[in-house]
Amino acid sequence: MSNIHRQKVLALAAVFQAAALADNLARRGTADTTAIKTLLDSIIVFDTDNPEAIYGTPQQLLIGLKSLEACLSVNSLDDNNQHANQLQYALGMIQLENQLSKSDKLLETLRQRLEQVQKQLVVFDNDVTAQPMINNFAGIYIDTIGTLKFRLQIKGKEQKLQTLGVPEQIRAVLLAGIRAAWLWRRLGGRRWHLLFTRSSIMEELRVLIKEVR
Repeated sequence: MSNIHRQKVLALAAVFQAAALADNLARRGTADTTAIKTLLDSIIVFDTDNPEAIYGTPQQLLIGLKSLEACLSVNSLDDNNQHANQLQYALGMIQLENQLSKSDKLLETLRQRLEQVQKQLVVFDNDVTAQPMINNFAGIYIDTIGTLKFRLQIKGKEQKLQTLGVPEQIRAVLLAGIRAAWLWRRLGGRRWHLLFTRSSIMEELRVLIKEVR
């Protein structure tokens, strides 16, 4: 496979990692902290379109790679399938990014807000997972993505969804997922590819997953 195909699959895996983490947070109230950090770090990287420079090695996106593999391997559109929510969230983030890309005003606001957050990072010892940083990302999500016509509904346990800090973490990882969807589209990814180029995506996925085993 070409290098650009590898990059597209990595970017798509980042979308699915955000979907998997949002799903875990909504159902369990917790999620892999290293995987969350990988995504949150990516939100304030502006100077490259190389997924491996943004996210690191495929190991950093293993949760997303496995989620994407699972969603493409089974009939995930079946509501009874455990991966249905993750697929729904991933497709929702792709749809939200598509709507966002059509609003120059929102894109400008988003960029300005993220640049402000990037400057604030030093105040929190460069810890992108510090709660004030997560709160900042969540606020940006509400003020930009939250104003779009399409709304992404996250399903989970009500008790977990009402736990202090969990909704903010979910919005933060969704923001990172939309950033990944932007990167995927910029690299040439399209929603219909998930249906009509599934076999080639799966082939590259297996190569990437094999690298981290």
